[in-house]
Amino acid sequence: MSSNSIIASTQATTGTDTVASWQDTIESKINSVVSIKFIRPFMFETESRGTSQATGFIVDASNGIILTNRHVVSAGPIVARAIFNNQEEVELKAIYRDPIHDFGFFKFDPALIKHTKLEEIALYPEGAKVGVDIRVIGNNAGQQVSILASSISLIDRNVPELGEMTYNDSNTFYIQASTNGSGGSSGSPMINIAGQAVAIVSAGLTKASTDLYLPLDRVKCALECIQAQTEVKRGTIQTTFQYRSYDKVRRLGVSEAVENIVRQDTPGGVGMMVVKTVLPEGPGQIAGLEEGDVLYRINDKTVAHFVLLEELLDDNVGQTLDMTVIRGNTSVEVKVNVQDLHALQPSQMLQVGGTTMSNLSFQLANYYRVPVSGVIANWLFCILEEVTAVQPYLLKSINGKAVDNISQVIDVIKTIGNNECVPVKYFHISDYYKNSLIDGSIKISHLWNQVALYTRNDSTGLWDTEGVTNLSPAREIEPTNVIFPAIRNAEAAKLENVVHSIVKVKCMIPIFIEGNVNRVNVGFGAIVDAEKGLVVVGRETVASTASRVTITIAGTAIIPARLVFQHPTVSYAIVQYDPKHLGTTKVRAIKLSNKALEAGDSVRLLALSKHETPVCLSAKVSNILPIETSIFEPPRWRSINTEVVQLDNPTALNYGFGVIVDDNGDAQALWLEYIKAKKNMCVSGMPVQTLIPALRALQRDEEPEPRSLKVEIQPLAIVKVRQAGLSKERCDEIQSAASSRSQLYQIKHVEALSKAQGVLQELDIVVSINGKLAMTLGDFDVQFTSPSLEIVVLRDSLEHTLQVETTESKQEVRKVVSWAGALFHAPHKTVLQQTNTVPSGVYCADVAFSSFSYEYGMEEGHWVTHVNDVATPDIDSFERAVNACQDNEHVRVKVISSKARPNVLTIKTCYHYWPTRTLVKDQESAEGWRYV
Repeated sequence: MSSNSIIASTQATTGTDTVASWQDTIESKINSVVSIKFIRPFMFETESRGTSQATGFIVDASNGIILTNRHVVSAGPIVARAIFNNQEEVELKAIYRDPIHDFGFFKFDPALIKHTKLEEIALYPEGAKVGVDIRVIGNNAGQQVSILASSISLIDRNVPELGEMTYNDSNTFYIQASTNGSGGSSGSPMINIAGQAVAIVSAGLTKASTDLYLPLDRVKCALECIQAQTEVKRGTIQTTFQYRSYDKVRRLGVSEAVENIVRQDTPGGVGMMVVKTVLPEGPGQIAGLEEGDVLYRINDKTVAHFVLLEELLDDNVGQTLDMTVIRGNTSVEVKVNVQDLHALQPSQMLQVGGTTMSNLSFQLANYYRVPVSGVIANWLFCILEEVTAVQPYLLKSINGKAVDNISQVIDVIKTIGNNECVPVKYFHISDYYKNSLIDGSIKISHLWNQVALYTRNDSTGLWDTEGVTNLSPAREIEPTNVIFPAIRNAEAAKLENVVHSIVKVKCMIPIFIEGNVNRVNVGFGAIVDAEKGLVVVGRETVASTASRVTITIAGTAIIPARLVFQHPTVSYAIVQYDPKHLGTTKVRAIKLSNKALEAGDSVRLLALSKHETPVCLSAKVSNILPIETSIFEPPRWRSINTEVVQLDNPTALNYGFGVIVDDNGDAQALWLEYIKAKKNMCVSGMPVQTLIPALRALQRDEEPEPRSLKVEIQPLAIVKVRQAGLSKERCDEIQSAASSRSQLYQIKHVEALSKAQGVLQELDIVVSINGKLAMTLGDFDVQFTSPSLEIVVLRDSLEHTLQVETTESKQEVRKVVSWAGALFHAPHKTVLQQTNTVPSGVYCADVAFSSFSYEYGMEEGHWVTHVNDVATPDIDSFERAVNACQDNEHVRVKVISSKARPNVLTIKTCYHYWPTRTLVKDQESAEGWRYV
């Protein structure tokens, strides 16, 4: 930093000598302040996972100790690095986080710093006095260095309440100054003109342009213990105090005589400490402390300040304190045991897939005023069978067994079979005192929900991981006999077979590949073959090839199913269950009609309400026309080249799935959800003739592999065709042959890597296929069974006859590589639909925002062309290249964005938290995938 910029940032005080002194101070200390960038791999306690930045400062140069906030060091796993003012960078390891106050320590190896003279900033808690001019040096607003000037306005402010699921301090004063800091300034030192730290930034009040600072009394004590390599003792009686002025404590019963003694023993004080919260089952409650008690004496010492209170607690861990409090007009003596506060901070975390569990911490228990016991689960929805939010829950029981700590959870999980669904009872921690217990069920897959125990290791700064073994294998599913309930709806009862064929389908998506963004989808489907257990369902419900599917029949039996087919362009998929799981149940399947629907046909729609009761609606077909869908960025699946059925009954729009039948009860169309644009869903009918070819192949125990031109087409009215140059004779021929609409179809896009690419072109107008005019989407169906087609197109006002080969519609994604917190696979169909060129055979499908890939710029939609200068033309070469990368090294990754912009990223590896793993498609395995 130049001298001019330092002077400009310190001119809050007047006088040349003062400015020069501050300049000298800042120049001498600026290299002691570092920017900290960190990643939290998991959600733990009050801290969400993700990447962020903050500030720290060196307090011990010889040992490489950096002081910052507790909410930066974090209670859970963290990966961090420090950047010095000259841009030198060094890895940090977390060595201490205070269990109650907002401070913690990182450590680095001083020998790794080659170009910076390491100097420390001394801690001087006694220097925090009202009116003292201070400077705050830090990474304010994400800047490398920012210097804010102010004066201390308060030194005895009560701590603020910052809200739910965030860090909240207690049992300390905060210092206040109007420095108006912002993001990244956490952990910045407040220094005096002598260059000593008198406080550390902890929180900000944006409405008041005020920052709050933690005093350094206990910080200095903790640092001295760490330097002496002795235990940092922290005591608690699970009771929170608040500083109240004398006029307020008088109203609580403090006598004039007691006030006089306190004023004499604590000169300069303006009040006493009052009990704010006594945690249930804690030492304070056991001793008899109550909210509103005014603290007077401890072990015959007058205690009216947090510094002395904490000193007595920390010096008497495991001992008993004699405490005198004023309750009303009475002096009450209590004996209270002092607990080890560190023991109330969890040092283990259980990971079950994306769900993390730990013992409830004192920090959370104190905020919600609940006992420090039980197990809290974050992101429970990753294993929960019910759709729920991300917020943390306290577990009551799993599979009927109470769980009060992590060890009990592990013991229960070991007894649960692979993919076995078991009951769980839980509630949100804020509902502890309400009757809000939730009944649910969890299913743990040994493939998707791997179980691992993490244990904090302060010597390495990592959380050691150990896989939980001796898990129970999958158990045989006992058959369930289903009795279908009576149908009260008279019209629906006439079509009983159709109603009973409709089943509920739930799809859990454990990893985000192929453009999928939803973790849980719930919808309905219809049984189309009871003997083979085939169910047709909307593609928006079973959206991913990596899916865990269950079906519910008659609201009674929940059985597993597996995906056997997804249509590449039409919005349906087919899943299969094992009929033996339904015992002797007489399962019904819909009968597919051979008659195509036409506008004006009278039909009935059979559907299930949100309460899963049957509904029967009468309607007429109002129209049959192509559906228009918008592209997504990044690409995700959408229906194209599809005609849908519209009904004239608006009530039909209230149902996301149904079966459209004729008077005989034969299914003519399926009522499905289509996504037209982001967050814009519609429902329309899909003619059943579309699914018959795939269904027949599955009934023959064959894998459906429809061929396709791999093009997206759009209708073009005859008037537009004329303007494009089609001859009068052709136009007359089209109009003579048209039964309803006089139109042709125009090529909107040719899929990359298809055999049609380079033969067909965008904006070509398809005139005929194999000698037949192409006037409806049905005229294109010949592509599904023919290896080659003769297509006449209109291009540049001239007709051209082309021989076009079709391409097999095989699954593009058969291998997924997880590396550095991102998922990579071959480009899937939707990507190929939206690009003309394929820069690489490696496509980034998902990036965890709590990973190095995210921090260093990898994005969903990036194509990877090279890894450490090794070309990666396909997913196999990419797998080999990343497996050759060493741990804790920066890897050069050449990428091309979805907008064709090249870039070189340097992504750091950390295999401890983000190991390299490969997932391959395997139809023989129960999950359809397996790790290799």
